[in-house]
Amino acid sequence: MDCAQKLDEGPREEAHALCDQMYDPNDAAKLTALGTIYGQHGDLEAALKPLQRAAELEPESPQSQYNVALTYYQMNRLEDARTPLAKAVERWPDLFQLIALYGAVLAKLGEDRAAYATLGHAHQLNPQDKATEDLLFLTTLGLGRKKLEAKEYAEGLRYFQEAAKLKPQEASPHEGMAEIYAVTGRTSLAANEQREAERLRKNAGPTN
Repeated sequence: MDCAQKLDEGPREEAHALCDQMYDPNDAAKLTALGTIYGQHGDLEAALKPLQRAAELEPESPQSQYNVALTYYQMNRLEDARTPLAKAVERWPDLFQLIALYGAVLAKLGEDRAAYATLGHAHQLNPQDKATEDLLFLTTLGLGRKKLEAKEYAEGLRYFQEAAKLKPQEASPHEGMAEIYAVTGRTSLAANEQREAERLRKNAGPTN
């Protein structure tokens, strides 16, 4: 509590001097607590050292590996986040928290195909997680647009259809399908999808 209060009130140098008294290189629980407090107060650089040490002490703990990767992700050090995550998801392939974060890292790195597969797996593990669903939708939609631009219409259509299933209330996938149907000469299907897109946009109302 003293550490958290000092971090709130500053200065940071004084807060570090107090908080680092909790640093015990042989106690993973204390290290995790210290790293978590730093992270909660936005001091990600300071959080990294205790969390990394906790992960070294607990190589069998997926949560410890996740904590390090999440801190790197929050610092936008994406390649550093990818390394522990790649090993962790191989070891624990059905832990939603790890898989979802790995998918988010891949998406931010622009590795759309790998992100699509990873986020799809995360969504299967936990269909109720909205953040993962949102990111999977955007990734799927982006792949559809890339395939459309590359004139790979069959694959593009499949991605747009998947995006429409993920978020039936969104107009964008139907606009993509309409464009593909139009350029491939399926005018009635194009018109149907365009009408559906317009209906959904109307139902969504004005956007800010």
